[in-house]
Parts: sequence; C-alpha cells; structure tokens
Amino acid sequence: MTCLKTAVIGIRGMGREHAENLARHPRAALKAVADLHTEAAGQLAQQQDARPYADYRAMLEGESLDAVIIATPHHLHAPMSLAALEAGLHVLVEKPIAIRISEAERMVELARRKNRVLAVGHNYRTFPGNLKLKQLIDTGQLGPLYRVLWQWLENRPEAYYRRDLWRCTWRHAGGGVLMNQASHDLDLICWLLGDPVEVSAMVGNFAHQHEVEDTALANIRFASGAYASVQLSTCGPCLNYRQLCGEQGIVFFQDERNANVHVPQVFRLGRYREPLRQTLQTHSQPAGQPEVVWQEVDCSSATCPTLLDSFVDACLDGTQPIADGVSARRSLELINAILLSGVRRKVVSFPLDREEYDALLDELISGKTRLGL
Repeated sequence: MTCLKTAVIGIRGMGREHAENLARHPRAALKAVADLHTEAAGQLAQQQDARPYADYRAMLEGESLDAVIIATPHHLHAPMSLAALEAGLHVLVEKPIAIRISEAERMVELARRKNRVLAVGHNYRTFPGNLKLKQLIDTGQLGPLYRVLWQWLENRPEAYYRRDLWRCTWRHAGGGVLMNQASHDLDLICWLLGDPVEVSAMVGNFAHQHEVEDTALANIRFASGAYASVQLSTCGPCLNYRQLCGEQGIVFFQDERNANVHVPQVFRLGRYREPLRQTLQTHSQPAGQPEVVWQEVDCSSATCPTLLDSFVDACLDGTQPIADGVSARRSLELINAILLSGVRRKVVSFPLDREEYDALLDELISGKTRLGL
C-alpha cells in the first residue's frame, strides 16, 4: 500500500479541514465524504474529486477504502468507529474517543483484534509549548513531580451553543467543559504525568442554559505520587495557567490571550541549586527558601508531525500514532471519573467502575439526575 485511500465522515466542522488536508496529502487520497447535510457533502466532494454520501454505512459498503476519519458529534464517535473497524479500516476519530469508557474499551479491543490503527484527535500533543514541557519532564530537568496546578478558562457564551445544539445535552455531547473543551488539557495531564489513581471533584453549571457542566474542579492523585489540582471552566476570560513542581525545579506556563495556546506568553523554568528535599531537611533558617535560577524556555525547536501525518504513517508503515486509542482511553477514563466524583460527591478510584459510570450517564441523559452549583 503506497497511498492511503481515505474517507471523512462529518464535514461541517473539523471534518472539512481533514478532507482538504487529505486531498493534498502526498501519501493519502480523499475518496469519499459522508454527511447528513447532503448539499454540503456534495459541494465538498465536487471540489475535491470525491464521492458524496448521506449514509456513512452505505459509504463503508460501497467504497474501496483503507481508512476513515470521523469528525461527528461525540455520541457518534464510538458506533461509527466500531463500524469502520469491523469493516477492516484504520480509524482516526476526533476527540473525545467516546463518551463512555466502556465504549472506548470496545473500540480499543476491536482495533487490536483487527490489527488496525485507532488514532484520536488530541492535537494538543503536537503544540510546541506542550512538546517542550514534555521534554523537560521526560529528561528529568524537573526531577520527580510532586505538585501540579493547572487551569483552563475561556468564555463560551450562549451563542456558541446555539450554533451547535448537540453540545448542550448529555445524550449527544456526553459532558460540557470536561468533554468538549478541556478534554485536550486532561489528555495533556495524563500524557505528562501518567496514570491517575484517585480523583475528588466538584462539577456544576454556573451560568449556562444547557444541561451539561460548565465548571469542574478536581484533585487528582497519580501512580507516580504526584498530586494535581485542576480548574476548568467556560465562564470567564481566557487564561491558560500551569505550574509543575518537581524535586529539581519548577515550570511556570501562562497565556492570557488564548486558552488553547501553541506557545505561551510566559514559559519559565526555575532550577533549584540543590534538590528540594535537601533544602527542606538541611536549611538552617525556620523560613528558609530554596535558591532558584530562572530562565526563559524557548519552544522554537520543538516540532513533531501533524496528527494526520502521524496517522497516515502509522497505517502505511506500522509506526505508532501520536495519540493512539489506548492513551486516549486513559484520558476519557479521567474525564468520566471527574464527572462521577463530582455528581455523586465521592472519591473515585481507578480503574473506574464501568457499570457505575454507565448508570450515572443514563441518569443524566434521562433527567433523573441533574446538575446544580
């Protein structure tokens, strides 16, 4: 296989960008698009010399394909991915991988059995600032992490939800700020810190008319021993703020222009002159402080392939995609655990009880359980 024959399902959001990128990709070809909006599908297909479909299942049956990219509302990610994998196709699905961890597990297992690539659209892993942050952690420049403070804040007025009504409901979106906006940040947290083992959270709807949460606060303990305190909300001005503290140093990362930032306004690394534990044990003064040498962090050399390039290479060459189904499943499990903890008002341990979470989401969808603040 030298050219990946690919189709796109859902073309009125990110799907259009995927289709346009595929059409000019040197190792892939756009063969078909599917969308219930037949006029939009027909126009895009004509522009890109592809075939339009209203029913994605008819496309899977009628086209000779190698792969499919899925960019539909959240509740369709799992069933459409499972259908494509069952048809023997590689799959790149937009984030979140699914709305329930039980669904994500079925997707990962089917991809394994079919020996197909399952990749997920967590593109924040490709941003220069985040790549550099991971490099600092992985190379030990911070030492073992023990404390993380992380905030994602960006306003979403009602006009945003009127444009895409599916984002307003548990049935179609599976959640609010956790699933829709900050799933990227929670994916980054797992990518940087590893496996979470315990969560205590509060979630609520502070100011919006929709069903789902607009604010979530969580304390997370990781298998590494690190603690993270996370605040996420669509109520308030843009602010991306992170502190990551380790035994050897501390990172300060902040941007007030764009909460979805590629390179932050402020990115500083503070290195301790001696390990923090040593300072705590040996400093002679009752309020003695660690000596810190600060430097600005340059992100200009931090690059990696795009998610699409990574997906195409994985399908054709057998390499690992940047964001695979297994790691995306872990991020979704954290999202589900925060919701379970916040709604049930309990500490949640991992692995998350799949049946318990499915029961909670069913209650939220039916209206039996509702959010407050």
